[in-house]
Amino acid sequence: MAIVWSLGYSVGVKEIDNQHKKLVKIIERLFKSINEMSTKKSLKKILNDLAEFAVYHFETEEKYFKKFKYAGSKSHIKEHERFKKKVSGLIKRFDEDKMELSFELIDYLENWLLHHLQYEDQKYVQCFSEHGLK
Repeated sequence: MAIVWSLGYSVGVKEIDNQHKKLVKIIERLFKSINEMSTKKSLKKILNDLAEFAVYHFETEEKYFKKFKYAGSKSHIKEHERFKKKVSGLIKRFDEDKMELSFELIDYLENWLLHHLQYEDQKYVQCFSEHGLK
């Protein structure tokens, strides 16, 4: 399944929307690599890119949570931590069985990203907007 960016995922903040689009593209690269049965080295590179970029993106959101004293920050940050822990665990298991793990990862990423974009991130839209972040 391909994830296609939709305006419904937008949080109205150009910086964050661009980061979300990049996360979608990384997941698409991973999906394409799995379907093409790419080398383990290639898949590992994409997984590492995903993990690194997710941390960067979460730091961006959390910087604004702190700056604007976002009331929902604790639960949102817990979501970020769960994601990092899950992806880290999947990456550690990657060397055991490339294909099985790859499909498990894709399923997890698609479900997590779509839920996170459509529900979790939408919760801070009003706060960020009220502080003039665009």
